[in-house]
Amino acid sequence: MAALSIVVAVLCGLTALLGLYYALRELAADLVLLGACALLTVGWVVLGLALGLRDLGGGTPEDPITLYGYLITAVVLVVGGGWLGLFERSRWGSLVAGLGALVSAVLLMRLHQIWPGGFA
Repeated sequence: MAALSIVVAVLCGLTALLGLYYALRELAADLVLLGACALLTVGWVVLGLALGLRDLGGGTPEDPITLYGYLITAVVLVVGGGWLGLFERSRWGSLVAGLGALVSAVLLMRLHQIWPGGFA
């Protein structure tokens, strides 16, 4: 699970940097940035499924509502940022897509702070 968290963290960072690069170059979101958002979403979904399977196996977290709330929020942020990047055809759409990935990375960091040792 730690390797999966690292993969999601790297995807968050790369997507955030890509969104910032697009915003600084005044580029609208294209298939590369939207594909990075989609890949990050898939990473979050896989991480959520892995945690769900772990919980079905008997390893229940102390507060599952907060855990799965963070996971759902991260997915919604990335999908919403990509959606806005698709429809806002200016640099600001790219910036929002990158910021969604950045906030998603913060959520991943908070997950590790709330459940030290038990999450990863």
